[in-house]
Amino acid sequence: MSVKTKHTLCIIFLLICILLVLFVSFIDMDSAQTALEPLAPESELTITSSREQVDAFEAQNKDFKSPYDTDVCYNITPDFIADHSDYTIFKYEECSESFVLYDNCIYSIGRCLGGSGITSIALADLNKDGQYELYYTFSWGSGLHRSQIGYFNPANKKVTVFDCSVFVSDLMLTVNEAGELCVNTVTPDYYDNESYVDFAVKAQDPIGTIALEKNRITAHIDQTILDQKPDIVQSIENSSIGGRILYKIERLLYQLGIIY
Repeated sequence: MSVKTKHTLCIIFLLICILLVLFVSFIDMDSAQTALEPLAPESELTITSSREQVDAFEAQNKDFKSPYDTDVCYNITPDFIADHSDYTIFKYEECSESFVLYDNCIYSIGRCLGGSGITSIALADLNKDGQYELYYTFSWGSGLHRSQIGYFNPANKKVTVFDCSVFVSDLMLTVNEAGELCVNTVTPDYYDNESYVDFAVKAQDPIGTIALEKNRITAHIDQTILDQKPDIVQSIENSSIGGRILYKIERLLYQLGIIY
């Protein structure tokens, strides 16, 4: 093979490499352009239950049995979730157990024992794959009320619950003016709701965000904001001695990574 031929082949090889790099870059740019804007209330969410699709859901979810004989299941899917996704959310009135129906499969979302179960819902495409993940907050308690955040990823059909916990206060997801998915405490009137399936929740103080960092969806909560909130501090101080001790023990275990 002549030197000229080798030179020509090298040029062709380099051109092919450049084209491949440009093609991959174009795919990445196109993927970023198709990322969906987050959808969540700006400050208030009202959940109104219905019995729509419940019979079919319960027939499919036959392995679940509520601990309450008189428990009733409801469809609590907000309009903005139903209008922009294929998620349908169901919740039991007494035990607060919640499920999401997606692609004809059922997934349990959030613990509920001793708490309210699902308290707010949002849609966001934080991994920028062109599909909405379902984000939600929920509360439960094992002696002490706590709230957590989770999400369902339709790409791998996996439920993930973030490690961070917020003690005492319930949580609500909102979208701010910058288009960020935010985590907020709720106003005290949330606790005046008499039903777990028909309720209104309002955001009070922003305490964190949920975002994609280094290809990983991450929730950041600023605990110092909570520690400085007079109503939360007062509610802890007004609790029984046993309750205050339990709070300190669980906070310590949480900080050590033993419990979430």
